[in-house]
Amino acid sequence: MRSKLLIGLVLSFLSLGAMADAAAIAASTPPDQVVQQTAKDVFDQVSAKKADLEKNPQDLYDLVGNILLPRFDFALASQLVLGQNWRTATPEQRKAFQDAFFKYLTRSYADALVKGNYSERNIQVEPYRPGSDPDRATVRTKVLPNSGQPVEVDYVLRKEDSGWKAFDVVIEGISYVHNYHDQFAPEVQKDGLDALIKRLSTSKAPNAVPAAATKH
Repeated sequence: MRSKLLIGLVLSFLSLGAMADAAAIAASTPPDQVVQQTAKDVFDQVSAKKADLEKNPQDLYDLVGNILLPRFDFALASQLVLGQNWRTATPEQRKAFQDAFFKYLTRSYADALVKGNYSERNIQVEPYRPGSDPDRATVRTKVLPNSGQPVEVDYVLRKEDSGWKAFDVVIEGISYVHNYHDQFAPEVQKDGLDALIKRLSTSKAPNAVPAAATKH
């Protein structure tokens, strides 16, 4: 289960990051079409630069950051991840956590861009069914590994002036926001928020790209 969760999260971030290159897509475009129409871009971009990115990790991190940041609402995600600790944090701590959390995730999953053998064919997007809130959406997809069982991945997005932005990824019923909240809350209680910020600024998630990622 842990391996499937990590693989699904890797591919989820990559396909969400693809949305950053879709400036031509109108803000009124349905969220499932945004995912479907733009997922191809990031995989093509990485494939074209794969050899260079393998040699230059910083270029890889910059690429991941540039394609993730515009289409993922890290401000809202950070607020949800910290929960009560966000409400008691200073404005400076909030900004520091958001930046550190973004870098943490970027480093954690950047290697998958060059180590994984994935393409847009690995993602199957289901038709979007609007809910009661026109400004919130859940786009259901399936990640299709090169072998093994499909992984169900839901993108949770909200509509902003610039278009749809994702703030959570739910993989086989496990929310990445809730998952990190449960990980970080005890650490903040024990060592304080500043200590967590420092750790995230200089580390990455363990086993973010498992050795068997392309085999499951």
